[in-house]
Amino acid sequence: MFNKRGSTLIESLFAFEIFITVLVLFVSLMTSVFSQEKRILENYQYILQKEGELTYEHDFTEIINQVLH
Repeated sequence: MFNKRGSTLIESLFAFEIFITVLVLFVSLMTSVFSQEKRILENYQYILQKEGELTYEHDFTEIINQVLH
């Protein structure tokens, strides 16, 4: 009653659909991870730049007084 070829075709199409779904999920997750890593790196560079500006702008006694008050 059931055709063996039709069943094999449906199974292979279903497996292909699962493969494509996993591939799309993997690519989207990796894109998200890389964008977050880029944002974190930009924030870190900004913090280092601000620390450098504060260090060269004032001497250490003024920086200590700013922190304590």
